[in-house]
Amino acid sequence: MSLLDGSIVGLGMTKQGRRLGLSGRILRRQALELALEDAGVSRSDIDGYILVGSGFEDLRYLGLSPRFSYSLQSGGASPGLAVLNAIGAIATGQATYVACVYGEAFTSSVSGVEPHSGRPPEPPDIGGGAYGYPYLFGQIGPISAYAHAAQRHMSTFGTTSEHLGAVAVSEREYGCVRPGALEEGNPITLADHQRSRIVTEPFRLLDCCRSTDGGVAVIVTSQDRAADCKAPAVDVLGIGTGHNVRKWHEGTMYEDRDVAVAASTAFGQAGISVADIDVAELYAPFSFAVIDQLEDYGFCPKGDGGAFVAAGQTKLSGAIPTNTGGGHLSGFYATGFTPLSEAILQLRGAAPSSQVPNATIALVSGTGGNGGITGSSAHITLVLGASA
Repeated sequence: MSLLDGSIVGLGMTKQGRRLGLSGRILRRQALELALEDAGVSRSDIDGYILVGSGFEDLRYLGLSPRFSYSLQSGGASPGLAVLNAIGAIATGQATYVACVYGEAFTSSVSGVEPHSGRPPEPPDIGGGAYGYPYLFGQIGPISAYAHAAQRHMSTFGTTSEHLGAVAVSEREYGCVRPGALEEGNPITLADHQRSRIVTEPFRLLDCCRSTDGGVAVIVTSQDRAADCKAPAVDVLGIGTGHNVRKWHEGTMYEDRDVAVAASTAFGQAGISVADIDVAELYAPFSFAVIDQLEDYGFCPKGDGGAFVAAGQTKLSGAIPTNTGGGHLSGFYATGFTPLSEAILQLRGAAPSSQVPNATIALVSGTGGNGGITGSSAHITLVLGASA
């Protein structure tokens, strides 16, 4: 039996796409409305609010009166950490229903819609692309960290560009049939991948995700209260955290992403092994991240991830269906809410395409933030289960 007492009882997802023309605040409002309807709870029931992102001015606009409200930012690990914090608040009597809400308009110009953001003027450097001091030497943004790790893996294990392409093709097969996905109706082949231009060696254009606009909200409560909610609950069976900055200090950051610590904690709480997982939804803004995590979670031996994907093992008919909504590459980019939302749909048996038959346990990962060096990111593992 899980050591945790938390269930996700509401899921709200707005349209996801590019240039939607709506502000992040409007998208958060829309996502919250959908989550409340999904859960069958009212605004007055929400007594905890966690904004996944940066900001402090949502409550009046959202019509909420919670006992606490704060923003949480650890990149792609943030949604999982928000669920963890929500469960902690419920366990300590701080709240009964916690809304964890995300909404960003990365590709839309919405100047004048948002009130004062509280952000200082941009510093005279490259801002968010810095990711720690290595930018002084030309290492720019998260793609460089993933590229370093991919190059190391290719050199050590013989992983190829075609293996990376197999990830892109597999996720596009899911995304091209998913209603509302960024790449709906747009299949690709491995040859298409190989023809796409190099962005940062070894990544080609089709190895990389694109920013999208959209909002996602989940409502978390205790398992007892979940029974009274409208939608099928998804139980949180285990959560584990790790941080790759430890591997920086040890000098092995590009060989080991510190997934093992997070996975061990989450699997231990849930009382499961990797063999019990029916579907994997992984945070993977670049193709190599899928290969890396399949190995680190134990779905295949270290070094075999590329061949594992190329053999079709991440497809519906494979050993572990992975990123079944298209993932970040072909679905949409809502940080760690992309894998989390898909896992909820799968466990409810409500995925609009590529439903994994009889899925009862899902693995969700999230990676993001950094500890002052490019690639020193937080990692979170969630084990979710379909409520009995």
